[in-house]
Amino acid sequence: MTPSGRLFALVALLVLVAATPVHAQQTAPAQPAATPEEIATDGALPIWERTLYKTLTYQTMANLSDLALYDVLLGGTAVAGGAGFFAANAASAAALYYGYEYAWQIFGPPPGEKTNQTILQKTVLYRVLNSSRNFTLGLTFGGSTTVALAFVGANFVTDTAIFVGNEYAWDLFRPRAPAQ
Repeated sequence: MTPSGRLFALVALLVLVAATPVHAQQTAPAQPAATPEEIATDGALPIWERTLYKTLTYQTMANLSDLALYDVLLGGTAVAGGAGFFAANAASAAALYYGYEYAWQIFGPPPGEKTNQTILQKTVLYRVLNSSRNFTLGLTFGGSTTVALAFVGANFVTDTAIFVGNEYAWDLFRPRAPAQ
């Protein structure tokens, strides 16, 4: 399969994933004494903890993908020369994702009210923020604008798939408060 054929297949897969319905747990009738944190997390985990776990699951996959892209597109070697890239990428990506996810947990819709539309909005906004971070990394470690743009483009495709997959996985498998 040609590279453009693989890219088309990946984009088609992303479109199919985005079109699938979210299987969110139906929310119970609102309790008058619910705090914003209880609403944002369904009462199962504190927001900081849920955000930490989501950051760990997303960043594990995204950083592995980024190392492969670094090796292929930026000419680094994932073992020998990738230490500086890995450290800069892991630290900046985790800080960005954690801050973004924490803010979304506070200001976004509760997990039980997620829709394809809210996941799309969340994904697009995060991709804009993360692409600027990736451009800076690509320029710093790749040495040219062309290489940086190639890194951003490839990363946009791979990390979008990982981001959306992480969202759906957390929607399906997130810890839930015990039944009352």
